[in-house]
Amino acid sequence: MIKINIPGRENAEITIKNVIFDMNGTLSEDGIIKDDVKILLNELSKYVDIYVVTSDTFGTAEEMVKNIHAKLFIINGENSAVKKREILQKLGYQETIAVGNGFNDTEILKNAIIGIGIMGAEGLAAKAALNCDIIVGKIEEALNLLLNTKRLTATLRN
Repeated sequence: MIKINIPGRENAEITIKNVIFDMNGTLSEDGIIKDDVKILLNELSKYVDIYVVTSDTFGTAEEMVKNIHAKLFIINGENSAVKKREILQKLGYQETIAVGNGFNDTEILKNAIIGIGIMGAEGLAAKAALNCDIIVGKIEEALNLLLNTKRLTATLRN
């Protein structure tokens, strides 16, 4: 668990049990998760449960996640945004942070206790951006926010 104190919020102290990540454009570029990102994910997994939710556009998800302490959900078919939101709902909106970049991440970014958008090489869908609490340039920055929560406090305090 990660405890975060955000002065000025209705519920100033929040407890995070889960982080849900989109894969393509968020954790990976062209279906490849860099080694330094894997290291940061495994460090983060010491504190929270990690979930990777993907449509697996490049067909690399199982291979990329096999050495990461994370649970993988591969979503098939249409309505991936709804399927991602359903996973978030089961995990618990109030104890889960969502990290994504795509149009189909809009609902998880909007409904999670904190939504973090990644501007990366694939860009950040405008509708997703409008539903983020924080936007960063790359996944390493988001992971370091989660590993050093004073950064979250500094950005989100009222």
